Parts: sequence; C-alpha cells; structure tokens
Amino acid sequence: MRLAFAPAILGGLVAVIMSYGIALLAALLYPLYSWYLHKKAMAMIDGSGVRVGERQFPEIYRCLTAFKQRLGMTKDVTVYIVEDNIANAFAVKYGKKNVILLTDDLIHGCLASSDPRALSFVIEHELAHIALNHNGLLRSWIARHMKKLSRMDEYTADAVGLALVEKREIAFGGILLLTVGYALLPFVSAEQIADQARAVAQNKYSKKAERLLTHPLALNRLHRILTARV
Repeated sequence: MRLAFAPAILGGLVAVIMSYGIALLAALLYPLYSWYLHKKAMAMIDGSGVRVGERQFPEIYRCLTAFKQRLGMTKDVTVYIVEDNIANAFAVKYGKKNVILLTDDLIHGCLASSDPRALSFVIEHELAHIALNHNGLLRSWIARHMKKLSRMDEYTADAVGLALVEKREIAFGGILLLTVGYALLPFVSAEQIADQARAVAQNKYSKKAERLLTHPLALNRLHRILTARV
C-alpha cells in the first residue's frame, strides 16, 4: 500500500516544484515584459500624436508649466494632442512616464467656445490625477474594481481644477464641453443646464444609475461645480 502511494506523492512534489518554478520565472520576467509594453505604448503615442512643448502649442505648455508649479509638482508630465472625434482628455502612466492626452476636438472646442480658458480647467483636472497618483498602477487597479473610489477621484480632480482656475464659469464650461461637444456648445442654455443639474443631484435614482460607472454622471459633476466654494 505504501509503495502504491509513493509515485503519487513523488508526482505531487514534482508538480509543486514545477508550478512554483513557473511562477518564479513569470515573476522574474514580468518587469521586463511590462517595460517592453510601456516602451511600445509610448512609441505608439509619440508616433501618432503631437507633443506639446515650448515651440509646439506654447500656450498649452505654459499653462501646464504654471499649474505644475502651483501644485508643487516635480513629476515629469508630457502632453500629447491626439486625433479623436470625441472631446476628451486622459491622464495615463507608462512606467514612470506621466502622459496627458488631449483630443483635437477638445482643443478645437475650447478655442471655439465663448471662453477658451475651459481648456485650462481640463488640463488641471488631469494634472490633479497625476499629482494625487490616481493614475498609479495599484491605485488605478483598485479604482477599476471599486467604482465609487473612481468616481470620488473624479470629483477630487474637479475640485483641484476649480481651486486653481479660481472661476466657477471656467470649470463649468470645461465639463459642459466634455458633455455636449463643441458643435452643440454654443446652443446650450447654461441656465437651463444648471437647473437640470440641480434636479439630477436631487434625484435619488441618479446615484443608483451611476453605481457601475467609473465617472460620475456629467450633470452631477456640474452640480458639484455650481455648489462648491471658490
């Protein structure tokens, strides 16, 4: 009987050793694989977007630099303008490289709007994510699985952006642009959208509707801006 169990025990030990060996090998190779993915991603962005600098969209570069100084940020942040038919912006991290992506429609919309300074709020919102390490590997993974935390991060970034632009109408215009797009922005009644935002904030079902979302409902964000202390 004991002899019958011996091959099974030996086979089990071999399986355990092999599985741990594979896991150890994977752990050793993961940083190299991650480095490769980061390099490839950065090459993709650098090869398909316009990098903002002192001589390329200098107004955006000066805005970025000024807000970094006000936040006391020492992190390296690079801004790229990428083509997309949606007005949006993102803060992403590739290894130690922090990148802000601004879509061309977002920039065009801000410049074509009644207050181009809305772009400064959008940039500051994304800078806040980086300054608070919302785009860090662990934090972003947790936020993807804890949607409420992700939504709170958005509110926090909005609050930082509002504090730095110091004018409610600038922040309001930035979020409104992200909501309706630049083509419809001139036709939106700010007064009516503010009334709608208040109604949405008072509707208990709006909180339930956004539970599975990583971002708050746009009109809830607008309401926070309207009621925040500046």
